[in-house]
Amino acid sequence: MDLSIFLAKLFGLYFLIAGGLIMLRQKSFMPIITEFFGSRALIMLLGAIELAAGLAIAIAHPTLSPDWRGVITLIGYTMIAEGVIYLSSPYTKLHKWMHHFNTPTWFTSGGLVAVVLGGYLAGKGFGFW
Repeated sequence: MDLSIFLAKLFGLYFLIAGGLIMLRQKSFMPIITEFFGSRALIMLLGAIELAAGLAIAIAHPTLSPDWRGVITLIGYTMIAEGVIYLSSPYTKLHKWMHHFNTPTWFTSGGLVAVVLGGYLAGKGFGFW
């Protein structure tokens, strides 16, 4: 299977499921995020995992095109940037950002973006359009 198709299916389904769950269960997720960002070790672990996963995607799929394949590579680059931010930012700054983004408005809008992006990628990956 072509790597682009596989990643479109993988990210598409992941974003559809995760985005839907985040919108439906945001009251359950908000305290989890607060607790998660209360642990420096978990933030560092997430940063390292996200950096490694983003590098893997960017290296294996270096397609910068203005279509769905470019979106996959952009996801990898975004993961790299987020991983570097988690690993390099002072804990107090990350904690402050968490409080800013850990609101129902951000969960709803983020979940909606994830569902739309997931639908687009899954549609391309499974050949619906």
